Amino acid sequence: MNDPLRNDGLLRERITTYLAQQTGQPVSVGELTRFAVGFSWKTYLVPVQGLHGQAGVQRLILRLGPDYGLFAPYSAMPEFLAMRSLEGSTVPVPKAYWAGDDRQHFSAPFLFSECMQGDAVVPWVPAGTPPLEEGYRRALGTQFIDALAALHCVPWQHQPIAQMAGAITVENAALRNVEFWERQIQRWAMRPYPAADWAVRWLKDHCPVAPRVAIVHGDYRTGNFLEQDGTITAILDWELVHLGDPHEDLGWASLPMYMGGSKFISRLCEPEWFYERYREKAGFQVSMESVRYYRAFSLLKLAATHMAAARCFEEGRFSDMRMPAMGSQIATCLRQLEKTIEAKP
Repeated sequence: MNDPLRNDGLLRERITTYLAQQTGQPVSVGELTRFAVGFSWKTYLVPVQGLHGQAGVQRLILRLGPDYGLFAPYSAMPEFLAMRSLEGSTVPVPKAYWAGDDRQHFSAPFLFSECMQGDAVVPWVPAGTPPLEEGYRRALGTQFIDALAALHCVPWQHQPIAQMAGAITVENAALRNVEFWERQIQRWAMRPYPAADWAVRWLKDHCPVAPRVAIVHGDYRTGNFLEQDGTITAILDWELVHLGDPHEDLGWASLPMYMGGSKFISRLCEPEWFYERYREKAGFQVSMESVRYYRAFSLLKLAATHMAAARCFEEGRFSDMRMPAMGSQIATCLRQLEKTIEAKP
């Protein structure tokens, strides 16, 4: 099979050739390990010997965005530009080495990055699961808040991610975001969703002014960072990164589906502590009305993601049974969205 996306042997050969071209030195690539997590990009652990002439085996992560993936067609550049822009900052991110959107090498957009140590704290747990140990929870929660605030304080204007700025301003950041996801719903929905149309109109009519234009992760929550011995080693999954209102990440992180049945934001933080510590670290007053707005927006984005999953499965592009399961949650998201909009500020 002459497709590196479906033939690990061929993919390994392509990786060997590519890394040798990039470094100017021969390398040896060991057996690839595919990670089963995630709904979108294909992710591999790549052991490499001889990289940059160094002794021993170095472990890289390779992410590939196949045409049959959930959010296809993909671009590796937003994630790559964001990770490059955060090098040297206090935001813990893997080092990004190489990326591209051309299909010459791997038949898909690709990104090579450093492999970081640690495990993910899952956001979804079975009913009755004991809460996280208090000291552990508070330690991770502190780092979780501080990393987000640090991200929103990065002076991005002279970093690689500035290529994504376009004409964004504090006044139009919300509207541009809503319009983007409105287009995704138009592309992915397989039937009309009047509740989504109503929500889009409401969001357009109530756009807040951002306190600043910041780097927004787009999927900041438990499950998208690694920790080791109580220390967050890396923030991962930057594929939805963009420039916008920092309140967006606050709204997303505080969605009820990421609380794991607890009373804590992302299973880690008491809401009052989360917003107060974030305010202190980020340097601006958090608008709870903007948080509510972006919580509603996040539910629309989540509903759109479920629409994409349903279409992906129905079109036969992805046989993962998580796709139809996600599609069954569209109505739940839209109902929560309605309640969020109608809730008193």
